[in-house]
Amino acid sequence: MILKTMTVKQILPALCLLVLAACSSGSGSYGPGSAPPQSTEQKVGRPYQIGGIWYYPAIDHDYDRVGVASWYGPNFHGKPTANGEVFDMNKVSAAHPTLPLPSMARVTNLENGRAISVRINDRGPFARDRIIDMSRRAAQLLGFQDQGTTRVRVQVVRPDGSLADGGKRSATPRQVAADTVVPGPFFIQIGSFADRSNADRVFRSLNDLKSVIIQAADTNEGQVFRVRIGPFGNERDARRILDRVFDRGYHDARIFTDRLG
Repeated sequence: MILKTMTVKQILPALCLLVLAACSSGSGSYGPGSAPPQSTEQKVGRPYQIGGIWYYPAIDHDYDRVGVASWYGPNFHGKPTANGEVFDMNKVSAAHPTLPLPSMARVTNLENGRAISVRINDRGPFARDRIIDMSRRAAQLLGFQDQGTTRVRVQVVRPDGSLADGGKRSATPRQVAADTVVPGPFFIQIGSFADRSNADRVFRSLNDLKSVIIQAADTNEGQVFRVRIGPFGNERDARRILDRVFDRGYHDARIFTDRLG
């Protein structure tokens, strides 16, 4: 009995050391200049359509683009991101239409030279002149919170920690280049419905906002009914109403202009 007790006492410390070694060997840390963690949870996702535009998520280790960045915050704070995390506007993160989730990228504000590394964990923006949406904290660090948008360079951080350098290519196809001046009028599209009764229901819930209309349109899939608000003479007015639309739960609403089709 004594021999067995002594054997257990001798083995336990060794087992504890083995467990600690196993735990520590699988973990690590990374900083601004190192590679992002290789997560088995990274997902590319299927193609999807927003506002009549198709987006094709893909792994792109050479992604290097110049375009316009915007930021998002209060209307999405505490809500799930596209990869199931909880969005915190007070932390550094970003949304991108096509890069895998999550991804790491270097974002440089070309107006003031500030640059930060961000973790992309959400989808967006879907305005045709934007290439990335930053959290409020990220916008603060980059120095463009007050102005709302800024011209940026977005470079993917590759698995080896290096930055993509493709000669600062312009925005992806089917997005307007960053220096394009988009004329109005602007509209907000709440949704497009095959069933007129669904469009009528949304119309009634927003009718107090004024200028809400239902437009019938013929598509390859048949007739649809689009609920829209507008027109607006400038994008600022449209965004002010868009915030109110978001507050009512219509988070897929988007600003567009008919001049872009």
